[in-house]
Amino acid sequence: MRTVANSVCPAAWRVALVWGLLSSLAAVAVVPYVLTMLPKPLPLPVAALAAVFVVQVGLQAFLLAWAGTAAGRRLGVGSPWLEARLRGEHPPLPRSLGRMALYGLGAGVLAAGIDLAFVSSMPPPLGGELPRPSPWHGFLASFYGGIAEEVLTRLGLATVLAWATARLFGRRAALAVGIVGSALLFGALHLPAAAQVWPLTALVVARTLLLNAILGVLFGAVYVRRGLEHAIVMHFAADIALHVVLPLLLT
Repeated sequence: MRTVANSVCPAAWRVALVWGLLSSLAAVAVVPYVLTMLPKPLPLPVAALAAVFVVQVGLQAFLLAWAGTAAGRRLGVGSPWLEARLRGEHPPLPRSLGRMALYGLGAGVLAAGIDLAFVSSMPPPLGGELPRPSPWHGFLASFYGGIAEEVLTRLGLATVLAWATARLFGRRAALAVGIVGSALLFGALHLPAAAQVWPLTALVVARTLLLNAILGVLFGAVYVRRGLEHAIVMHFAADIALHVVLPLLLT
């Protein structure tokens, strides 16, 4: 098992603070998208709902990033570019990030293709028609998917789960358990949002879990091999394909 020496690493809370702040900003960006998906009337004023959501996301991201950064140093995973910056180094952005963006666009196209297999069998939406956020709202929401969801799911849930099971399975198997387990869990956390759009039938549950699990495993594999920054770029590009390019083509 690879271990990163703590003496050369910035404090885990400093790494977590950066990711927590960036996740809070991403949560602000996704609010217009979320509002188009929520049933009306809203239970609270928009400003109150947004404030609660942003604070909740920022706090969760900070805590999970702190735990994940500390656990990841025992597993050899984390956010290497950010940690180098916090050490006072000045590493350039990796050129491989461009390749990750292309992979992300491909992953988004793959997810859209899989989703098409469910379209004809999906139940009628509860509101009579599907919510259709604008491409601009989809662009803003992509920052939330790329940053906040990757911090929460890959750096946080996947890494902590892998650390907790590493003694049982060994490093590689534990990382696989973390990636798959966190992807399924995060898919399950999307079910309440799906329930706002459709009745929660077995098909709706299967679609929600499958799409999130497939993408989650892809992003998780990139996280393990390249680091969180690469997973963020790939996830962001996949969301651009799903929430910006696809709506533009459909209109």
